[in-house]
Amino acid sequence: METVSKETIDQVRAKTGLDEKTIRRAVDAIKDWLLQQPHLPHQYDEGQLERLFLRCKKSVERAKNVLDMYYTLRTALPEIFSNRDPAQEWFKKITSVRIFLPLPQLTEEFERVTISAITDRDPDKYSVYDAVKLLFMTLDVRMREDYYTSDVIIMDVNNFTIAHAVKYTIPIWKKIEVCGLRGFNSRLKAIHVINAGTYLDTTINMVKSLLKPKIAARIYAHRKGSESLKQHVPLKILPLEYGGEAGRMSDLWATWVKKLESNREWFLEQENLKSDESKRPGENIDTGELFGFQGSFRRLSLD
Repeated sequence: METVSKETIDQVRAKTGLDEKTIRRAVDAIKDWLLQQPHLPHQYDEGQLERLFLRCKKSVERAKNVLDMYYTLRTALPEIFSNRDPAQEWFKKITSVRIFLPLPQLTEEFERVTISAITDRDPDKYSVYDAVKLLFMTLDVRMREDYYTSDVIIMDVNNFTIAHAVKYTIPIWKKIEVCGLRGFNSRLKAIHVINAGTYLDTTINMVKSLLKPKIAARIYAHRKGSESLKQHVPLKILPLEYGGEAGRMSDLWATWVKKLESNREWFLEQENLKSDESKRPGENIDTGELFGFQGSFRRLSLD
């Protein structure tokens, strides 16, 4: 992912109907609200708040709800949002077998295309929770630096075996959905599952059943050997491995890993920035209800 230029930011703003006055008013409203919440951290980044407002379709109220959930999930899911030091051994291991790669160029509609792939078929080298942790570390950096209208995800399942599939339990899929859609408010334009064999049909259908129908309808499966992906994503955006012109995926991924490592201090600083449920006004959030598995998760209560 290249550094987003001022020209691109201006183009995205124009496409989404944003202007400096609207942005300033919205960011100030979100900041003022945040400072009045006793259970939330009072630190903020104005650029991140602007990007949040954009992802929330210019709704300040929606942005407030997402920001609350963003910090709440950090309390609820320490297995995903704690111990995110990219200098540790787990990070080196997972980035050697798992890729979450935002491609350098935006589409003509200013969408960001991200490739999700496994590079080693050995399931013993694969930790699901480390992979999910890596996913949301990538999203966190993008929420601070990227500027775009929506996401297009390419899931390359060429090395995704049945042994990998069984590691992704329904509760894990649900956590991914809640974090992505409610904690980050990711705006999914499409998910393209490529190199899909028939044995994955059951897994794909299960994942669709957990999603809202509107999101499930945006998932497209492309069989192994098919070139239909090129009908959806321009060649200039895709890596050489997919017949594109954007360079080798291994080189692009190495650059992105360095970006994550360069954000180490920020990740360490974020470790304690989460909700304090003992100070939340009103009722605590029931995570059993939040994740759709009543009684499967502890309540967000520090009593």
